[in-house]
Amino acid sequence: MKPRKTYRTRQRDIVLSCFANQPRRGMTAQEAYEQLLKQGQDIGRATVYRSIALLVAQGQLVALQEAHGAGPARYQHRGNSRHISVRCSGCGLIAALTCGAVDAFERHLYQDHGFRLQEDECLLPGLCSQCQNQETTTPSRKDTV
Repeated sequence: MKPRKTYRTRQRDIVLSCFANQPRRGMTAQEAYEQLLKQGQDIGRATVYRSIALLVAQGQLVALQEAHGAGPARYQHRGNSRHISVRCSGCGLIAALTCGAVDAFERHLYQDHGFRLQEDECLLPGLCSQCQNQETTTPSRKDTV
């Protein structure tokens, strides 16, 4: 049996544009759906979810799963280059690291260690600057006891 041919649709283009217009942001399918509604797009939730699944299968979006599979997957526009992403353990923000230092790190891993990263698993945990600021301004439990 031949694989089904996929057609380009207006709805799928709208979903892809939602991610492409924010290439450094990782969004859940629900967040993408809500954003599209705020933009006045007439699109169903199931259409958004199906479009995301197809765009991931086509390699246009990358699926980033929280550590140990906790929480919903976040999706990010792949763009024309590979990238490593960071995930804030505080607020869940995902941002792509698309600078020369990351490219150099990947080259080093491959040239010196024979190791190639798998992009869909390149998610480094940490704290974004906002969460770091909250951490320093919020009293700890020890301080309040």
